[in-house]
Amino acid sequence: MFALSIIILALTIEYFYDDIKKFRDNSIIINIFTLYQDKFSNVNFIEKNTYPAFLILFLLISMIIMTFVNSISSVIFFIVSILIVLYCLRTNQYNRDIEELKIKLEFNKDEIDKSLLSKLCPNLKQTRIKSNLNNLIIQNLFFNSIANTFSILFYFLLIGPAAILTYTVLNTMIYSDKFKITAKVRQELKKYMYFIDYIPVRLTSYTFSVISNYDNVIEKINNLKLSNNNYLSNIEFINQVGGSVYDSELKESEQIIQIQNILARTLIAWVSAITLLSIAGILV
Repeated sequence: MFALSIIILALTIEYFYDDIKKFRDNSIIINIFTLYQDKFSNVNFIEKNTYPAFLILFLLISMIIMTFVNSISSVIFFIVSILIVLYCLRTNQYNRDIEELKIKLEFNKDEIDKSLLSKLCPNLKQTRIKSNLNNLIIQNLFFNSIANTFSILFYFLLIGPAAILTYTVLNTMIYSDKFKITAKVRQELKKYMYFIDYIPVRLTSYTFSVISNYDNVIEKINNLKLSNNNYLSNIEFINQVGGSVYDSELKESEQIIQIQNILARTLIAWVSAITLLSIAGILV
């Protein structure tokens, strides 16, 4: 029940305390990476290996710290775990950003400001598409729910707080403009993200069949058209499956409402499954 308690408590706190997003400052991650660069400035890393090395070191140190904290006090470990989950699990913050998009579309605002686009769909920041951008954003709400919710839940249950903290660091490296890395290195990091998101993307997609029209979802999964680029194939997988559970012919704001409901029901399904596994003693 430990993991379930933390997840429910974190979701509840985030839901009622909107200002928590002020404490999710990526500068913390930037500062840690800067310290790492200063300490290992004399090490002859190939540039593309610098970032994976940092992630591995960060994960190992985080796991050691959490193990040490747990050995001192289970209460302190519980509190630290909640703080880490609150930093990484951004379900309600993401939903509020979606709500902001919906309001703007309801008032027929044609241009979505760049800051909102970066928050909602950071994977689209470099897109050169000018037409039907709103539809592209709506489609990508499914994929970006993975980084904000479902991958966080999956790796928290599988490995623990250290894993989701490292996942958030990797996600920040790929999408934050504050990380001054070349496009080539960013593409290398996206290859790692493909493997990391592979299972959460598919688990979430199959969950759509449980909370929506089973036949439509399974038919779509069996007839997906995916690109050869692994990273993009993850995006296409969940976005195409997600496209089968909402009506794209509706007004844009109404499409968003449907997607919000789908994501909410998917989260409830995940929490319900976690609850059953906890009661059965499979999860602690």
